[in-house]
Amino acid sequence: MLSQPRIATLLLFLSLPTSNGAGQGTALPEITAASDTAWHDLTFRVQQRGRLPEGGQLLRVAGAYRQKPVALAVLLGPAWTAGHLGNLTLVTYSGTVTLRSLGEESDRLLRAIDELYGTRQRPQKMRQQTQFTAITLGGDPRHLEAGPVKIKLFFESNDESQYAELYLNIDLGRGSLELAEKDPDYRTAIVRALRVP
Repeated sequence: MLSQPRIATLLLFLSLPTSNGAGQGTALPEITAASDTAWHDLTFRVQQRGRLPEGGQLLRVAGAYRQKPVALAVLLGPAWTAGHLGNLTLVTYSGTVTLRSLGEESDRLLRAIDELYGTRQRPQKMRQQTQFTAITLGGDPRHLEAGPVKIKLFFESNDESQYAELYLNIDLGRGSLELAEKDPDYRTAIVRALRVP
């Protein structure tokens, strides 16, 4: 959990103008451009990236839904432990990823997700932050600049009906981040995990 001073620092960072030309004057990507009728994979532009003093990384990502801007902060935790999946030679890294609200643009994003997923929960506000357990399926989350990173996210709860999974794909070379569905059965739990109760 981040301390109040750390949260204040993050909010200050996220409120700064974008520095890579991806903000003002450049049309934001439609977040549903990669979706189809069965799956809703949401694509965002990475507007800012920064390293935190304790070693974590912070991304500010944005897009558009029905011509209105939506945005989100993605925090990759500072500690990633290397391992393997079964007998595979693929090196994996396990850690945490936190999705953070940036205010109205994030609230609008959550309402868009609820609409796209068809969960009919009608959330009004996104929770300040939601933490996920994470394991990579490709790439190194400690070195995003080295190449694309594919991460599987798990929202864990003692209540089985609250459990959810989704994918987070980061490609700094293309300046994009994707939140992709794992299974439509998790839609209700994802919206519930992200919303203010």
